[in-house]
Amino acid sequence: MQLISLTSNVSSFREVHFNTNGVNFIVARQKYPEKNDNEKTYNGVGKSLLVAIIHFCLGADKRSYKSFIDKLPDWSFVLTFQIKDIVYKATRSTNAPDDIILNDEELTLKKFNKKLENLCFDIPPHIGYLSFRSLLPFFIRPRRDSYVFYDKPSKTGSDYQKLLYNAFLLGLDIHLVKNKIQIRKEQERILKLSSNIKRDKILQKFFIGDRDITLTLKDLDDKIKKYEKDIKDFKVAEDYYEIKKQADAAELELFKVRNQITLTENQISNIDESLKISPDLNNNKIEKIYKEVNVIFPDILNKKIVNLIEFSQQITKNRIKRLSEQKQNLMISLDTLAKKRVVFEEKLDNYLKYLGAHQALDVFIKINDILSDLKNERDNLQKYDKLLGEYQKSNRALQSELLESTKQTDNYLTDMSSSIENLREYFRNLAKRFYPNVTSGITIYNNDKENRTRFDIEARIEADSSDGINKVKIFCYDLTILFSGFGHSMKFLFHDSRLFDGIDERQKAELFKILNELFLNKQYQYISTVNENQLEEVKRHLTTEDYENIIAKNTILTLTDDNDADKLLGIKIDIKYE
Repeated sequence: MQLISLTSNVSSFREVHFNTNGVNFIVARQKYPEKNDNEKTYNGVGKSLLVAIIHFCLGADKRSYKSFIDKLPDWSFVLTFQIKDIVYKATRSTNAPDDIILNDEELTLKKFNKKLENLCFDIPPHIGYLSFRSLLPFFIRPRRDSYVFYDKPSKTGSDYQKLLYNAFLLGLDIHLVKNKIQIRKEQERILKLSSNIKRDKILQKFFIGDRDITLTLKDLDDKIKKYEKDIKDFKVAEDYYEIKKQADAAELELFKVRNQITLTENQISNIDESLKISPDLNNNKIEKIYKEVNVIFPDILNKKIVNLIEFSQQITKNRIKRLSEQKQNLMISLDTLAKKRVVFEEKLDNYLKYLGAHQALDVFIKINDILSDLKNERDNLQKYDKLLGEYQKSNRALQSELLESTKQTDNYLTDMSSSIENLREYFRNLAKRFYPNVTSGITIYNNDKENRTRFDIEARIEADSSDGINKVKIFCYDLTILFSGFGHSMKFLFHDSRLFDGIDERQKAELFKILNELFLNKQYQYISTVNENQLEEVKRHLTTEDYENIIAKNTILTLTDDNDADKLLGIKIDIKYE
């Protein structure tokens, strides 16, 4: 792909016509640089907006262009480009940003990007994340933060995606990259499964304590067999509790009868004892008592002693008769109570025999519940034991597969050593032009650690922590991908003026010399926006002839801050884009 032109349906737009071969510069200039006017700067003339519009015409997500679309109603842009000598025109309007017209064919963004993907990149099937839109930023970095990391020109969802993009463009086997992450994802899934199992309340006592699952399963089987036999032999009495209630009542009545019998027998015994006792009152005693009383109460006692003795004898007879009658009545009661006792004893005995042969329904249900719980515990333990066994087996298989994948990668890197060396040397030769005495190059190693990364890819210029050296690294890396990369038919590279920020002016001059050498008389295109002050720094280190041939003759557009008409859109407008 090479860019030919960028135009618009609005006449104020500053059209851009690119040199399809060689270098192109869009220069941002202050019309009166000697004036101290803070409102007139290189920013805002449209350099970064130009990059955004090109991405807009090449299928960028409209969500990043909300302000752009809202503030430029009725605008449309046409990007003309060629791929393998075939010219294409991509037209996209702010009024209909969901579609792009490609050579008079209206396409959805998805179909447009898929078509460009097939035209520009040789992406193998069934490899996710690789697409036209994910790889294009390596050739035209879209944002300010695109110039922070050489291997991350756009937002990526994961380190795996970043590795996939870079490995593909450097010509590495991306199937090896995909294979490792698939193995690691499966390992992580199994590890998570195992962790979840070990958090189960039933199993915690096995993992925390010292119980053995196999032995516990055996014990559970024995208990289950016992309860199954109990249930088989179980006789349920639906009236169990009614019979038990009647048995309790019979037992209570029997208790009362037995108490009454005991009391009656005690009463009879007491009467027998009473009958054995005779009053110790003979005639002499009566006479003696009589005389004593007569002395004290002579007028009161006028009875004869004979009468008194007769009276005593009558009392004794009456007492014996009364006790005998009481005993006879108690004997009758005792006989009745004995008969009652026999009745209640027989009744209670029958109830107990029935209850002994039958049991209650809720007891049956309770036994069934216990049996069900035991079976559930056994089933869970069997399931967990099986899962843990499968986990261990799968994990061993995955470890073996990962080891085999690591061996394959070692062999692959050995076979690819010459190609990797070419990448390393291309980058290294470029870096040496800037820093001759600094170690530099691209290294690619096999990552054999337990992570998702297959290759460790590093483009390095020693002491590259400084901002200027980091920008040089980005420059060298992008050129390496353009000229020595794989899997693409991209023939252009676009850099924003941000690339030159922080680079020493002598190295800026060397950068422009390199561009002139690399793109001169070749079917490749380099485009860059550049600030006038950056060119002034370069000018001090180039001959007049070199400056004229490299920069002046290849300046295709100049944007200034003097008035709105000299800016890219030709109007004054504040647009925010991501």
